[in-house]
Amino acid sequence: MRDTPYRDEVRSSVQRPYGFMSYGRNPWSPESDRPPNERLRRFHTRLTEHLVELTDLDAGIPAVYLDQRIPIGTDWQDELKLRLARCQVLVPVLAPRLFSSRWCELEWDCFERRQQLHRDRGTFIRSAVVPVLWAPLRPADIPRPYSQVQYAHQDFHPDYQRLGLLGLQNHGRHKVFNEVAYQLAQKIVEVAVSARLDPCEPHEFDSLFASANASQGEKHDV
Repeated sequence: MRDTPYRDEVRSSVQRPYGFMSYGRNPWSPESDRPPNERLRRFHTRLTEHLVELTDLDAGIPAVYLDQRIPIGTDWQDELKLRLARCQVLVPVLAPRLFSSRWCELEWDCFERRQQLHRDRGTFIRSAVVPVLWAPLRPADIPRPYSQVQYAHQDFHPDYQRLGLLGLQNHGRHKVFNEVAYQLAQKIVEVAVSARLDPCEPHEFDSLFASANASQGEKHDV
């Protein structure tokens, strides 16, 4: 039966954070001073609770990383590199602001470089990206590379695809919201267990960060 080996795999999972939540807060605009909004924090809390329940992850390890600080300073960037080098699954929050954020683009590029290391070694199994539909979007609204990853699943409530997690909360569909959050946690665990993405050294991302910092300087010089 499928259930028993799957539970065994989850119990023996590596002790690393499961998710890195990438959300659209552009660091080069006044929006960068704002922390994640209350609805996103609520989803993050719910997702984290489910992941702790579904896995053997140590309570001292954050199940899903969510940056809640202004993205400036060398120490902060070193921490971000470490998080991207250690997490098992990238969780981009699909919304218009994500698509226009250079910082989210950098997070995607770093995670893709990590997956490319597996391709180069011939050990790549599957993409370890689990997108979350935050705002109501049509497929045509989702640009590459996000459009290349499956974000809609048949088992999910149809209102999730119609409204996104933000719409479910705004329409008071809390039962469906909680159901979808649990299903997304299950999907993250499934992907983490099957992809088995090895951590890498944070310095693998140095050139990507250097390029992003250079672009930031160019924008400020305009």
